[in-house]
Amino acid sequence: MKLVIAGGGTGGHLMPGLALAEELLGREGGHQVLYLGAHGGLEQRLVPRFGYRLELLPSLKGGLLGLDFAQKSVRLCRGYLQARRALLSFEADAVVGLGGYASVLPALAGWGVEVPVMILEQNVIPGRATRKLAPFAKEIGVQFSEAGPFLNAPKKIKHVGNPLRRRVVEASYRGAERNLREGPAPEEATLLVLGGSQGAQFLNDLVIKAWPKLSKALPGLKVILVAGSEDEPRASAAFASAGVRGHVLPFCEHMEELYAEADCVLARSGATSLAEIAAFALPSLLVPYPHAADNHQFHNARVFASAGAAWLLDQRTLEIERFVQRVVDTLRQPERRRRMAQAAYKLARPEAAAETVDRLLRMTDTHLAPPDDPRFDVTPRAPRPPAVHAGVA
Repeated sequence: MKLVIAGGGTGGHLMPGLALAEELLGREGGHQVLYLGAHGGLEQRLVPRFGYRLELLPSLKGGLLGLDFAQKSVRLCRGYLQARRALLSFEADAVVGLGGYASVLPALAGWGVEVPVMILEQNVIPGRATRKLAPFAKEIGVQFSEAGPFLNAPKKIKHVGNPLRRRVVEASYRGAERNLREGPAPEEATLLVLGGSQGAQFLNDLVIKAWPKLSKALPGLKVILVAGSEDEPRASAAFASAGVRGHVLPFCEHMEELYAEADCVLARSGATSLAEIAAFALPSLLVPYPHAADNHQFHNARVFASAGAAWLLDQRTLEIERFVQRVVDTLRQPERRRRMAQAAYKLARPEAAAETVDRLLRMTDTHLAPPDDPRFDVTPRAPRPPAVHAGVA
């Protein structure tokens, strides 16, 4: 299969595409991948590092409104024609839109040349691009089943999860087995703090301000803070000044190593972070970014909180004492922590990349049974650890 993966802009949109490319190219059959992204997006820097072919289209960020409407309209037309030429030249068999503005032109071009289009939506509240592209897609893969009612296309919705890279999935099996195991509270627990690919200054400051009370309540606690490239120098200095036990990273390309070390996670509610947290069966404290589009991070976090997998904390009203108490409740009550881990793992779809590729292959080969046919024999998966199954029963 020749697969066009379209989108990017942010890590949350780009990483599922990297997972799909890895999964497809790891199978037999001489498959090929072409990325179509936008100028200025994260894909421009990251995709070539993985050795994938990349073509950049004009950016539609900000939409078509504004004083330069005519200029943007010309750019849209040129971008559409460029995407169309790319698909035809590549002889694409399918297009996957990752969401965000960078996926719009390739998905429309795919529909225009009668190439099957699949859209991936990682959030409970679908982004504007997904909502606009839904009529042109053959299937819409979602991470949260709660996203379905917002798309008005029930027959197209497929609850496949959020594709994760293979090394993350393989590490998650071991991590989940550890976190679901019965046992005493860890004496030297590790709190992993994530602000997403750009970091989150609020979370950085929250941990630093709370450290005197945290260290008193949990004497063995260690903190790993992924602070973001821009805030890392300031956060590192503040960590040293406050005597925080642990270390600060600007970013991490091997997040599976940090998840494997963590006992609890403090994070925003980005879709990819939540998919990884669930796969590792980690209890979490979620502080949604209050200015996210359509408040989508709050709705993501509410799914985890309602399931009992996380504490949902409001940034606007959060007090240090309450935050510290939630961390203590999670790390000092082993049965509560295990219940949260079980609830998180029930939300996990670690095989999402393989499932999505299976569907793409079925969409593009009329000789095979359709994806929803009961005879559909999916590609064999790496089995989950028996102990994990027993813990989640």
